[in-house]
Amino acid sequence: MQRAIALVAALGVMVLAGCGSSTADTAIRKTFESGVAQLSEPQTDKQLHDQVVRTLRRLRGERASTATGQRAKTLAVRGFTWMLRGSKARLDLTTNDSGNLEASVRDGTRADREMRKGAGFIRAAGRALGARVGELNGF
Repeated sequence: MQRAIALVAALGVMVLAGCGSSTADTAIRKTFESGVAQLSEPQTDKQLHDQVVRTLRRLRGERASTATGQRAKTLAVRGFTWMLRGSKARLDLTTNDSGNLEASVRDGTRADREMRKGAGFIRAAGRALGARVGELNGF
């Protein structure tokens, strides 16, 4: 009888411990999924830049409570940072490179490379969080 009570008490403690730790990681997942949804929508380069900045600000403010959550947060921050750099290169392409073929090619190549790298980190963060990440702004 005492063994059964001890087992039930131990299970209760484990469930309560699991609930507290998942709350912080749930906030990271929610912010992450919101950012991924924004990347999947068609938008201008300026809108993309502004949305990625907001997502990064929110992700950096979140606190992870598990090692998996911390890993996912780190990967997501890296991914959205690379996406931000790529969106900045796209903005440079449209605002600064009018009529300059070499600069246009350089900025276009840089934008694609950085956004592709960002998409890879974001997909890795999605795997860590158990979230499926499809196409991100063409990448």
